[in-house]
Amino acid sequence: MIGRPAIADYPAGAVLPTRVIDDLELVWMVRGRARLQTDAGHRSLGPSDLALIPPGVAHGFAWDESRPSRHGYVHFDLAVLPGPPPAAPLVVPMTDRDPLAGAAAYLLWLGRDEPGGWKGRVADTLRFLLDVMLAGPLPPTGAPDEPPPVLAAAVDHLRRAWAQMPLDRVAVGDLARAGHVSRGHLGRLFRLAFGLAPAAAVERVRCSRAETLLTRTDLPVEAVALQCGFADLSHLSHRFSALHGVSPRAYRATGGGPSVLDDAGVRRLARLIWEP
Repeated sequence: MIGRPAIADYPAGAVLPTRVIDDLELVWMVRGRARLQTDAGHRSLGPSDLALIPPGVAHGFAWDESRPSRHGYVHFDLAVLPGPPPAAPLVVPMTDRDPLAGAAAYLLWLGRDEPGGWKGRVADTLRFLLDVMLAGPLPPTGAPDEPPPVLAAAVDHLRRAWAQMPLDRVAVGDLARAGHVSRGHLGRLFRLAFGLAPAAAVERVRCSRAETLLTRTDLPVEAVALQCGFADLSHLSHRFSALHGVSPRAYRATGGGPSVLDDAGVRRLARLIWEP
């Protein structure tokens, strides 16, 4: 059984006394903060936190003392869980890189507006949300993969140069000057961080953009070369074939294939350059 997802509003300083429930409850703050209290202590809940309350566990809530609070919630039974329930309340931060916040907001909309088939959609969405929440891992908030200052400056130079297409051709010397180091020192840092020399790493990232344009657009291959910072079609064909074992045209004809982003170092550099 799954209850209707709903919103509860509380005045400043309201308290939900200690209780024990015989089903499970998913709780998330929409506005304000709260303190989840158990026999083991307390945990602060903010708008980025999702709390799963298991059955049989004594717990209570103290709502924000400085302003009114609002939280979303939904009750459901054990059959909905993808595994055994946690022994204690579980709190998981929601980030801008995972689907939890969107799924929680969608649950509230379903419970409020009751679109066609809403009960089935609630069940599907709740099962998905619980699976993501419990299975882990979830992507972290922000940029935990931030490189050291010299590399950060070089990456920032690439980010500015490649803010829009066509991609500019960026020389290794430009990256070294951006980081205020010698080319040799930059090369050592790139190999440690990305497993490749700067020129090779940058070329592979440009080729990753060529892969996308070849497989997801109908741009002429000549235009793909220019958009990705290669001098001409011949230059792209030579470098692309050396990395992929096939020409750009053959890569397009087969719908793609192995990607330069299969290399963890190239993937990390591309993420640092283009992901927000």
